[in-house]
Amino acid sequence: MPFVTEEHRNHPEPSIPGDRCYIEYKKIMDAWRENPRWTTVDKLVTNIFPNRVQRAQFLAFMVFFNLHVLDYENRKREENGDI
Repeated sequence: MPFVTEEHRNHPEPSIPGDRCYIEYKKIMDAWRENPRWTTVDKLVTNIFPNRVQRAQFLAFMVFFNLHVLDYENRKREENGDI
């Protein structure tokens, strides 16, 4: 989880999983704030998916998941109850 305490934001400890996530999330947010464009997203994901076709497939899936799958899951949670 990247949402750590202020103390951890000021002095992140790489041995703590949440702090590592914070460090990486901050890099992502800094890049996004500097240039909020799709090319920035593509560049950020290059470290995870060097292949440009796989990168495009992954990003397309993320958009689909966010717009459609999460909406479906939220409806089902309302219908069937939360865990």
